[in-house]
Amino acid sequence: MRELLFHIDPESPVPRYVQVYRHLKNEIMQGRLLPDAKLPSIRNLAASLDLSRNTAQLAYEQLLAEGFIRSVNKKGYYVEPLPLNQALPPNLHQVRTQAEEEAPADLIDFRLGAVDPRHFPIEKWRLLSNRALKDPSIYTYGDRQGDPLLRQSIADYLFQSRGVQATAAQMIVGSSTQQLMYLLGAILGREFDSVGFEEPGYAGAKDVFRELSYHIEPVPVDPNGVHLPSLRQIKSRLLYVTPSHQFPLGMIMPIQHRLALLNWAEEHDGYIIEDDYDSEFRYKQKPVPAMFSLNNNERVIYVGTFSKALLPSVRIGYLILPHALLPRYENKKQLFEPCASGIHQRTLHYFMEEGYFGAHIKKMRSIYKNKMAAIKETVRKYAPPFVQVNDMTMGLHVILTIQTDQTEDELIKKAALRRLKVYKASMFYETPKNDGFVQLLLGFAGLAEEDIVRGLKMLLQEVL
Repeated sequence: MRELLFHIDPESPVPRYVQVYRHLKNEIMQGRLLPDAKLPSIRNLAASLDLSRNTAQLAYEQLLAEGFIRSVNKKGYYVEPLPLNQALPPNLHQVRTQAEEEAPADLIDFRLGAVDPRHFPIEKWRLLSNRALKDPSIYTYGDRQGDPLLRQSIADYLFQSRGVQATAAQMIVGSSTQQLMYLLGAILGREFDSVGFEEPGYAGAKDVFRELSYHIEPVPVDPNGVHLPSLRQIKSRLLYVTPSHQFPLGMIMPIQHRLALLNWAEEHDGYIIEDDYDSEFRYKQKPVPAMFSLNNNERVIYVGTFSKALLPSVRIGYLILPHALLPRYENKKQLFEPCASGIHQRTLHYFMEEGYFGAHIKKMRSIYKNKMAAIKETVRKYAPPFVQVNDMTMGLHVILTIQTDQTEDELIKKAALRRLKVYKASMFYETPKNDGFVQLLLGFAGLAEEDIVRGLKMLLQEVL
């Protein structure tokens, strides 16, 4: 198995997984990666290139969808032979140019993490950004804990929208959930060496804790969230959950279940890490109160992000610590520089202070509600009886559960042949499922309603 070492440009606007995908595709088309050659595992490829496992997996999934590689159960990934009459480009430059120009207009990409590009109030943001550029604070590194004005704006917003009673002093502003989890690992220190995760659960946070040498203990979920009898079997005193909208399956944890988790944390002298990643987008009732609003806030570590509410490129998230952990943070605070743009932080403060953020959320909730309704109607009309869809009252993605003899990879490849890009749910499981069911994830936020309907209808009628 040949080691794959090449340069990943961290400053490039091209996503890192696309850089990996393009390089491997070029190597295959040029014949430098031979047919049936075994590729490194996702873990090894990520380690050799200093990337996250998610990045490496996305690159392999794209190659798999386009037929350049194949997945062999329990063995790994292998290069697929190209047809003998395949005309290879004469030089690597031509291959690279061709790859960079590939952006088929008819591709319908149900990617997670996207936002609707047509409705963000970019002109208002630009005006407020210009105001932020006039503030003297931009000539300094800024507060290590985050812009004090923004922290207060976030605290005010969370109290009104989520019932979270926290002071700006409890809040740390960072660039993303993953970056904040690195910070949390440093704050917790060596007192904790393992963490429980919902099964399935958010892979990005798992990867961070693995990198910090934590043992990951998967806890199955049931229709109420974390399966309580299984929770009592783990050794960890930390538990990472998404109670307001379980990721990726979508259930909402009832109050009795939340209180049971808080009791567990109290009994074990531990903490619940509450990821409230898309709580703004609930389409029937008002958002349920956060777990942090219960039990005097002392057993819950709260994490949120603006990536789905605003723009992923803004890169602002926040972490709220219970009071007991604040001295630990203060002792290590000098080790951490600000990780989110001071200009973006101040702009976001103005955006929230002047009411634009609340108006934007209200508008996007209505737009996404209409998109979800279109999905629901399309599923009602065209879904075969062996396809089920999760609850569609909240969030920016749906998950299809398909009873089939085909594998995830086979369905994803069939979808790609019809210019559809869908995503596997298995990446969020610690233990692969072998129960005759396949789950596909479809994010819809970044797509126009007509593309959602057209793509989903094609998927239901022609692929599944």
